[in-house]
Amino acid sequence: MVQLKLKDRVKDFPKRHNVSRKVSILQNKMHPPHFKKIHIPKKIHTFDSFKVTNYRYLWIAHAMFSIAFWLQQVVIGWTAYQITKSPLLTSIILGLDVLPILIGAPFGGLITDKFNKKRLLGLIYIYQSLLIASFGIVALIGSIETWTIFVFVLLMGLGWAIHDPARFSLMSSVVPKEGLINAIALNSMAFSMMQIFVPALGGLLIILIGIGPMLLTESVFLISAALVTQFVNIPKSNEQKELSLKKALPEIKSGFNFVSTNPVIVGFILTTCAMVLLAMAFTNGLMPVYAADIFRVGPVGLGILLSARGVGSFLSTILLASFGNINKPGIIGFWILTSLSLSMLAMSINNIFLLGLIIIMIISGSTMGYLNISMATVQSLTPNSLRGRVTGIFTMSFGMISAGGLLSGILASLFGVQTATFIAGTLLLLFAFIGIMIFKKMRSYNTKTH
Repeated sequence: MVQLKLKDRVKDFPKRHNVSRKVSILQNKMHPPHFKKIHIPKKIHTFDSFKVTNYRYLWIAHAMFSIAFWLQQVVIGWTAYQITKSPLLTSIILGLDVLPILIGAPFGGLITDKFNKKRLLGLIYIYQSLLIASFGIVALIGSIETWTIFVFVLLMGLGWAIHDPARFSLMSSVVPKEGLINAIALNSMAFSMMQIFVPALGGLLIILIGIGPMLLTESVFLISAALVTQFVNIPKSNEQKELSLKKALPEIKSGFNFVSTNPVIVGFILTTCAMVLLAMAFTNGLMPVYAADIFRVGPVGLGILLSARGVGSFLSTILLASFGNINKPGIIGFWILTSLSLSMLAMSINNIFLLGLIIIMIISGSTMGYLNISMATVQSLTPNSLRGRVTGIFTMSFGMISAGGLLSGILASLFGVQTATFIAGTLLLLFAFIGIMIFKKMRSYNTKTH
C-alpha cells in the first residue's frame, strides 16, 4: 500500500510542481524566442540546371567556345606585346574586340528578340571560326603586323554584339526564373574551367608549334560549338521575322525605356560599367605587361597567370551555383566590389609571382561572381519579349573594356603598370562606397519580395 502511494506521488509530481512549464521557461531563457534558428539548406543546388537537357547542350557548346576564346587570348596578348613592345597598344588590342558591343549590342539584342536565337548563335560561331582560320593562315605565311592584329580583333568583336544577347536569352528560355543564378554560374564555370588549363597550355604551344596552328585549332572548336548548339530544342515563340530599319529604332528605344523605369537594373548596369572599366580592363589588358616586365616569366608564365584567373573564377562560380538563389544581390554585389578593389591594391605593390597568382585568383573570382549575380538579376527582372534588347543594353557595359584598355595603357605608359593598377583599385573602392549610398533600390532589392 505504501509502495502504491509512492508510485502515485511520483507520477503526480510533474503536475503538482508544473515541471513541464518550468522546463519550457528554462528553454526560453536559453533560446530566447526572438532569435531565429539558422537555416541550413538540406540540398546543395550546385548542378540543378544540368537536369535540363537543352541546358546541357548549351553548356557543352559554351565549353568548346571557351577553349577557343582562351587560346586566342594567349595568342593575341603575347603576339601584340612582342610586336608592339607597348603596354598602351597591347591594352587597346586586348580590349578592342568589345568596342562593337558598345555601339551594336542594342541592335544585336533586337535581332535576338526577332529571330531564332539558336540559329543566330550557331551563325556567330561559324563567322568567328572562318575569321580565325583566315588569321591563322596569315600567321603561317608570316605576315602578321600591328594593323592586321587590329583588324582581326575588331572583326571578331562584331560577333559579340549578337553573341552575348543570343546566348543569355537562349539560356534564360530553357531554365526556370528561380534557377537563373545557378544556370548562369554553371555557364561561367565552363568558361572558368577552360581558363584554368587552356592558357597555360596555349603558352606552351606558342613555343612548341607556333601561332598559326593554334589559331586553326581554335577554329575547329568554334565549328564544334556551332554544331552542338543546334541540338537545343526550344518551342516556337512569338519571334517575328519582319525587321525593318523604320521599326528598329522605336523598338530599341522600348528596351531603353524599360531599363530606365527599373532602378534596380539601372544600378546593376552602372556598377557593372565601373567594374569593367576599372577592374577587367586593367587586370586583363595589363596581364602581358605583368608577365614580361614585373614577374619576368615569359609566355608560359603569362599562361599560368591566366590559368590562375581561371581557378579563381571556377571556385567563385561553384560557390555561387551552390547557393541557388540569392535574396539580396545588391548588398552581396557591393561587398564583392570592395573585395575586388582591395585585391587590386594588393596587386599594385606585389612583385612575387606566386603571391601574384593568389591575388589574381581573388580578383578573378570577385569579377566573375559580380558579373553572374548582376546578369542573373537583370534577366530575372526582364520579360521574355524584351530580354534580348535588355541583355544587349546590359552587355554594352563590356564595351567599357575598350575605354579601360586605353586608360590603363596610358597610365601604365606614364607611371608604370603597378601605379596604374593602384589608381584603378582606389577609384573602384571609392565607387563601391559611394554606390551603396546612391543606388538605394539596388541595395534594398530582395528577390523574395519581388
